[in-house]
Amino acid sequence: MEKSPIQKKLSWALGCALLGAALALAFPVKVTVEGLAAPVTAVGQALRGLSLSGGAGNAAAWGIVLLVSALPLVPWFLLRRRGRAVEDWLLVLLIPQVFALLYYAVNPTLIGSMAADFLPLAQMLAMVSTALTWLVLCFLRGMAEAEGTRLVSAVSALLTGCALVLSLGAGAALAGDWRAAAEEAQAGNTGNAGFTVAVLGVLALLRLGPYLLGAAALLWGGRLVDQAGREPFARETAELCDRAAYACRTAAQGSVLLSLTVNLIQLALFDLLVQSNFSVSLDLLPLALAGAMFLLSRWMRQGLALREDNDSII
Repeated sequence: MEKSPIQKKLSWALGCALLGAALALAFPVKVTVEGLAAPVTAVGQALRGLSLSGGAGNAAAWGIVLLVSALPLVPWFLLRRRGRAVEDWLLVLLIPQVFALLYYAVNPTLIGSMAADFLPLAQMLAMVSTALTWLVLCFLRGMAEAEGTRLVSAVSALLTGCALVLSLGAGAALAGDWRAAAEEAQAGNTGNAGFTVAVLGVLALLRLGPYLLGAAALLWGGRLVDQAGREPFARETAELCDRAAYACRTAAQGSVLLSLTVNLIQLALFDLLVQSNFSVSLDLLPLALAGAMFLLSRWMRQGLALREDNDSII
């Protein structure tokens, strides 16, 4: 039996969650400031060694720094074809950020702050923030200026992409948390450590549920946007809107119930567990999407009824 498009995308979301969990378990990474800043530190040491090798090496080091700092100008000049927008000036803002990153990486002794070890990471985060801001603003401008069909395709692809990223990140984060909690429980040399690790694994799977339900709500939203963009007043669109609203309402209910289940399991096994983590959380995404779907469904049904009345009069 062939799967429907929404079933295929739901399978993709589940696959992304499993992939994220597998990567987190296979390649555990301990995130530290030194580890994140290590690439910048290595580049700075290489450029410093080149600079100290002589006059030619110093000139080459400066040339590399200036060349890399000017890389944001490449898209700046390429944008001349379509005309620059206000947000494109953010590319120019990247130039001094890249230069400062490389300059202080080559000359770390010039940093007098006690937080000197954190500065490369702070600079990288600022650069990433600037670049992401530019990309998001460009995307929003493109959506505002796009034609109807292109806008529908863009929004549908955006919702689908967000669902897959949400699933991938949730799988990786929860698997990493479970691995860390399991190692901590086993390192304590207390009783029932193996039982606790198994229960923590089950709880991690239950905690993954709300994220997958949120991803499903996004996928239903993308499917509805695509259908409404092609046939906004068709009966199939109204029926799909009802199914999407029901799916989103179920997702919201499932998120709350899964959160409750996690806490109740830990409470029931409290004496047997060497580690527990109680929390109260509510995924607002399915709730918001469910409300939007209900409103959209009512509007589409009213529009469909109005069109049928007009057709009957004519």
